[in-house]
Amino acid sequence: MSSKIRLIASAALFLTILSLTSATAVATPFEFPLIQTGRGLTLHKTMGILPFTYAEEYHGQQSEVIFQVSAKHNLFGSRFYVAYSQISFWQAYDSENSAPFRDTNYNPEIFYRSREVNLGSGSLGVDVGFEHESNGQLVQLSRSWNLLYIAPFHHGDNWLAYAKLRYRIPEEEKETPDSPLGDDNPDITDYLGYSDLHLYYRLPREHLVHLMLRGYLGADKGNISMNYSLPLPRSEDSFLQLRLFHGYGESLLDYRQCITRVGIGIMFNR
Repeated sequence: MSSKIRLIASAALFLTILSLTSATAVATPFEFPLIQTGRGLTLHKTMGILPFTYAEEYHGQQSEVIFQVSAKHNLFGSRFYVAYSQISFWQAYDSENSAPFRDTNYNPEIFYRSREVNLGSGSLGVDVGFEHESNGQLVQLSRSWNLLYIAPFHHGDNWLAYAKLRYRIPEEEKETPDSPLGDDNPDITDYLGYSDLHLYYRLPREHLVHLMLRGYLGADKGNISMNYSLPLPRSEDSFLQLRLFHGYGESLLDYRQCITRVGIGIMFNR
């Protein structure tokens, strides 16, 4: 990970830790969707829409709409889950080029979730799974990888630490650049590494901070993002969101490009 990203990550981590130690406690426990359990269909990753974002790197199409959907389903009352997430980058304001979708990333997965055990002031659990991520494009624009992962998590009433350690399943090298068979992006781990770290903390008045660091293991690049959300007036299931992102791999198509983005929008779960 570059020195610039490390500096930003260290500063963000310091601010998060400071909020953990200085904020007053919140009385009622918070159910984080990422580790939510239950029969049938439940929430998984964040769902929402950012209708206003800005990234200088896109030269004339800087403003994009970004939206994400995500859910998981418990299999037959077991501890196995299937999940699906999708994030789209829509250049809705680029009317001269018919407002195209620049990229959409598809992320199905299947995983086993252990029973939680008490540890210190919280509970400890672990997910073990397989996931596929791709953008569904034709050759030249196609990006994909298959991953095995183990993800230990530790949480309390108002905080969650979730670490995902990934192993990329190797693919054969392409015989020619135009071949539909073979690895579309053999250097992707150079940019995104082998780990994700999510840190969540609920502040008073239902404000929530979510910090994510990606690529700390196995990459000298990676990325960092921070989401800050708070309830909208007279709404129990919609939240105002401020998002900051810096680094590589915001979308699979442009994983080699370093992006700095700021966005504002609405979360439907968090």
